[in-house]
Amino acid sequence: MVAAAILCAAPLFAQEVISDELIYDRVSGYMVDAESYNIAPERPTKNIQEIRHRHTLRLGYGAPGLFSEYMLGNVAVGCDCAIYQNYPNTIELMRHSTSPMRQLSTLSLQYAYCIKPGFWLGAKGAFAGVWQYEYDTITGERLYENNIYNVAAMLDAQIAWLRRDIVEMYSSLSVGLMAHIERANGGLIPMFDAVFVGLSVGRKVYGYVEIGAGIGGSVRGGIGIRFNSNK
Repeated sequence: MVAAAILCAAPLFAQEVISDELIYDRVSGYMVDAESYNIAPERPTKNIQEIRHRHTLRLGYGAPGLFSEYMLGNVAVGCDCAIYQNYPNTIELMRHSTSPMRQLSTLSLQYAYCIKPGFWLGAKGAFAGVWQYEYDTITGERLYENNIYNVAAMLDAQIAWLRRDIVEMYSSLSVGLMAHIERANGGLIPMFDAVFVGLSVGRKVYGYVEIGAGIGGSVRGGIGIRFNSNK
């Protein structure tokens, strides 16, 4: 009877020992591979040091600054010699009237290509204009057009000195030529535009504001879009 009990208990004991060994092997093997096994993977985060978009286009408008006002300010005076020579006396001078001056400050369109994270090279176009007319008060005939247009084309370099996921602060410098067009005279002159501090907010589509000087005006703002080419 005792021998039979031992023989019956032996398989159970052996089974328990085998089970413990199997469990140990599995646990020990798991612990050996634990370094390569990612138990709680971290959520992937975007690395702002990588180039996410190669191209950017932006459209902006600038408030008049000292420089831009100087370039357009002379239109308010204008040369009326062509009018005055047709009126021999003071009474006749009252026959003409001046329309309100309409001014479009700097409207800009810019393209840039990302050379490396935080550094962009591109081109900027700018347009500004003033419209004013002289009329005959009796006939309503337009006697004189006193309009000025400034059209600039510049190369631009921009450096971002603070970069976050959706916020970027930067400075830039643009140099090129501007065509100054008016009735009395005009010409092609060197032109510049500088952004002292710029702030953009957004990822693919973003808005921006800038403080600067030059043809762009003193304070500017606009919208932009970043994208990649299909290639």
